[in-house]
Amino acid sequence: QSEMDKIRAEEKAQYATNSKDMEQGLEGVKLALKVLREYYAKEDKSHDAAEGAGAGIISLLEVVESDFTKGLAQMTSDEEAAQTEYDEQTKENEIERATKEQDVKYKTKESVDLDKAAAEAASDRSGVQEELDAILKYLEKLHEQCDEKAE
Repeated sequence: QSEMDKIRAEEKAQYATNSKDMEQGLEGVKLALKVLREYYAKEDKSHDAAEGAGAGIISLLEVVESDFTKGLAQMTSDEEAAQTEYDEQTKENEIERATKEQDVKYKTKESVDLDKAAAEAASDRSGVQEELDAILKYLEKLHEQCDEKAE
């Protein structure tokens, strides 16, 4: 998870820097288009000779504007997808971690219960063995007293 956090932070920082640059570029192109359109929209005939070149430059800037807009939209879309994927993976990791922690908790409890049961069983066996030894000893005594021996 920590590696994912680091990678995600780097991606986000890169997006912030790149999107800012793209937005500034887009604003610059829009401003240039505005200035050129205003210039060529004037009734002043001093730029009649450059009218064709102006239209070409405006067309080129419109293409650049379109490319910047598409690039910015793609960057934003990629960032949103990466953030969504990161959020989903983080949620899955949290669930998996909680599940594993619960497993450890239950298995630790089960281990303690089994240790306790084993200790009780060993104690019970010890008590039963003592009883058996006493009964066998008493039985042997009875055999000595009650069994007839041939002389």
